[in-house]
Amino acid sequence: MATDCPSSNALFATDKVSSFQAADWCVEQVTDLNTSDSLWSEWEQLAGSRLFLGPRWLMPWWRAYRAPGSQLLVLTVRNFQGELVGLAPWFLQRTWLSGQQIQSLGCGRACSDYMSILAKPQTEEAVLTAIADFVHHQLPQVDHIVLEGIEADNLTIRRFAQIMATQYGYQANDLECLDCFRLALPSDWETWIMQLSRSRRRRVRQLWRDQFESGHAAVRVAYDEATLAEGFEILVDLHQRRQNALGHAGSFSSKRFRDFLYEAAQLHLAAGQLRLQWVELEGKPVAAQLDLQDGEILLDYCSGIAIDCEFARPGWLGVTAAIRAAIENGRTTFDFLRGDESYKSHWRAEPVKMFHLELIPRTTKARTLAKLRASLAHAKSLAKRLLGRSAKPAQAEAGSEDDS
Repeated sequence: MATDCPSSNALFATDKVSSFQAADWCVEQVTDLNTSDSLWSEWEQLAGSRLFLGPRWLMPWWRAYRAPGSQLLVLTVRNFQGELVGLAPWFLQRTWLSGQQIQSLGCGRACSDYMSILAKPQTEEAVLTAIADFVHHQLPQVDHIVLEGIEADNLTIRRFAQIMATQYGYQANDLECLDCFRLALPSDWETWIMQLSRSRRRRVRQLWRDQFESGHAAVRVAYDEATLAEGFEILVDLHQRRQNALGHAGSFSSKRFRDFLYEAAQLHLAAGQLRLQWVELEGKPVAAQLDLQDGEILLDYCSGIAIDCEFARPGWLGVTAAIRAAIENGRTTFDFLRGDESYKSHWRAEPVKMFHLELIPRTTKARTLAKLRASLAHAKSLAKRLLGRSAKPAQAEAGSEDDS
């Protein structure tokens, strides 16, 4: 039902926002959003340093990946002073296998990690209850909810799943996905090197002496629109050449992915939250990395390395240059994000358990579709085993690369 609760989304046209009152909270369903809307800055402030949960990341994704017939479903929760206290960054679409489905923005190939529902401190229980109430009463047509890229110990999402299960009868399932890998950083470069294995320690020191300190290799970093465009093209070229050589399509074979990431990079560069670096060896780009600067954490999102200079260990040049810059800039964590590539543990990164949350309403249609999905998944798994193939999730493709 519509309400007259105060809203700082007053700049929106009526077809962009619909409201629902849950107890003492006003829930709004936002179906369109631009950088000039007041909600954009409010959302940025609420997300803070959680960049994968902010509009600079998620709205470019929506513009690039929006499917015909899908609808933005950003649920905002406000108190009666009109203050934004909570937000769920979702969208709604229909699929033949899931019916009407709610999914998290940034899902799929973009591989956004550490997703959640945003809530101000001391309001979390009210926010989650209000959102659950809205979904149940205002979106009864929903047959399936899938929220991707969640840290296993995310208590906010665990509590939301519990509310949906206990109050509204939803079935909650944890779906497997690849782990993230985090590397704790000391306060200085030499201490970090000493944490490596003896052989790797020796090779890193030799690499820096022979390449960087000798002047043969240099690190360049994007700082404006022109250098961003230059560095981004280098990243695309190196990434695609490497992936193609390995027999993969490469993330940038998708125009949607390329358009999304470039717009997101532009927005984060303008906000001082992007570090796009490339390493040149004798003037030739051999490694590139696109990282997000998430507070004290550096999120190592995407990379590429040259395929014709293995002797120089381009992957090592890129990774160690990024780690050293992170340490010198006071970062406490270097996050390699999702993916099971072996080099991550070689650099002493520790796994962070992740999962996707599935919520299934207790309607006959929803439960029938769930059984069909389970049957098809079982048949697919059986076929892979019979064919003797090991399938690796495509979501890892956007991750970093290394020639360890």
